Amino acid sequence: MYNSLKQVITSEYSPHDTLNSFLASIPQGSMVVEFGSGARRVRPDVLNIDLFPTPNVDLVANVEHTPLASDSIDVVILDSVIEHVPNPAAVVDEVFRVLKPGGTLLCINPFLFPYHGYPAHYCNFTKDGIEQLLQRFARVEVQTHQGPTSAIVNILSEYIGVVIGRENRTRYMIAKAAILTLTFPLKFIDKFLVDRPESHRIASMLSTIATK
Repeated sequence: MYNSLKQVITSEYSPHDTLNSFLASIPQGSMVVEFGSGARRVRPDVLNIDLFPTPNVDLVANVEHTPLASDSIDVVILDSVIEHVPNPAAVVDEVFRVLKPGGTLLCINPFLFPYHGYPAHYCNFTKDGIEQLLQRFARVEVQTHQGPTSAIVNILSEYIGVVIGRENRTRYMIAKAAILTLTFPLKFIDKFLVDRPESHRIASMLSTIATK
């Protein structure tokens, strides 16, 4: 019950269900790898790589230096990973190395999104920043993944949590949860906003498809 509520009462909302839509577009038989997968498995045929040996991790490795052969992978997924690595450019270089010519990267990253350290949070990227980071790729398409309203709900709940919580972690969590419970339905407004050309300016998260 708690986990079900936690999935609903959240600021996060992707109107286009970017990850699943992308996975559905991948041709059968493609070699797909998720860098920084954590314990989840997005699909049975996806190879999971992570720094930590959690459940569902197939290969324990630093995503800056994997044992994968060059030009061997059709698709790489980086979902909420680049903000947690100290050197995002090195990770992108490794992705570029292992992808086949014509291979595809899906990169999902936060922009206007509060600190979340798992175990650390180094940076967020704007649309310009992502395009610069992925400049070696032949084609880069950046879209809004989670919209402006998600950003507002998320930041407001964090703000109230900080103001009321002060130095008390429990009070912070209760205050944040209370505001999320009251405001999370607003995120569905983003269904009408994410496709607007300027939505990236205050997006909660961005998604990018880059082709080598």
